[in-house]
Amino acid sequence: MIGEYARRTTAVITVVVLAALSVLIFIDVVGRYIFSSPLPGSIELIEGFMAVVMLGSLTQATYSREHIRLEFIIVKASHGWRTVLEKLSQFAVVLVTAGIGWGLFERTLSLRDSGDLTPVLHLPIYLMAGFAFLIAVAAIMVAARLLFSRAPSDQSPEGSKHD
Repeated sequence: MIGEYARRTTAVITVVVLAALSVLIFIDVVGRYIFSSPLPGSIELIEGFMAVVMLGSLTQATYSREHIRLEFIIVKASHGWRTVLEKLSQFAVVLVTAGIGWGLFERTLSLRDSGDLTPVLHLPIYLMAGFAFLIAVAAIMVAARLLFSRAPSDQSPEGSKHD
């Protein structure tokens, strides 16, 4: 249940951040090209928002099993081998998301210790990295949940097919 809560929370956060990113870019472009005055710190915020959107999208793609797959191999495999290939694929996703999470954790600690701030807004960079780490943890939980689920290879853990 924690994995499902993390996935849904991540989905909401990703949608909100993506909407905020769209508004931010619109305001920055209008300010830059019409008023010759870009939004101060917009590049810093866009970079942080993009990290959240990317990791949140990874969580959703993992949940719906829409990541890159070698369908031409899976289609020709027997049901038993298909299950093995699916579990190996899900295990690889867990390893990749765990690697991303570990890297973000290490980077967050490093940035906290160094006290680095963003150049324009003077925000602590470690807070942005830490937030990205939390979203990566949600991706790890979703990937692990799928790895240990008994769902058929073409369905979600709840048993309903995703469109």
